[in-house]
Amino acid sequence: MRIQNQLIILNIIGGIFVLGGYIFALINNPSNRSELWGGVAENFRPWIISSMFLSAFGYCYAMKYLLIDDGIPFNFFFNRFQTNFIFIVQFIFLFSAALWIHTTFSYLNSPTSFKWVLINLELWTTGASILCLALGIIFIKDRPYEINYIASVLGLLAISFHCIFLDAFLWVNKFPKLH
Repeated sequence: MRIQNQLIILNIIGGIFVLGGYIFALINNPSNRSELWGGVAENFRPWIISSMFLSAFGYCYAMKYLLIDDGIPFNFFFNRFQTNFIFIVQFIFLFSAALWIHTTFSYLNSPTSFKWVLINLELWTTGASILCLALGIIFIKDRPYEINYIASVLGLLAISFHCIFLDAFLWVNKFPKLH
């Protein structure tokens, strides 16, 4: 099976786990849903929500270009990494993105320092893995100079910014330590 088809399957299954996990966690934790915002100020929330949607769109656009349109050769970091790179990085990204909300609700229900470390690890892993994918695509061998490639890179950089700066940095620093 072509790597693009494997990655499409990975993204469908991973996307179901991420989005389905969010829905499941939010439905099963109605009493402390609003606590997910932590100490993030009310006036920042619309910006963060807008960034979530922009990031999701950017990621989906990039995956369409890379996987469905076969937009680039998979020669990441100037031909140092091949197809396994994108599969492993995307698996790590989707897996860690699916975990943090469950760990956070577990932390809210019974806070421990270990759970707090796990939340941090999951958020930083999510951010680092998507940034690694973005950089891998920026530094490919024989990259095309076309609008779809540039839009894909910008989409991956948008989600990288969101995951690193808004989730792993801002949210973690604003969230009250309960343990």
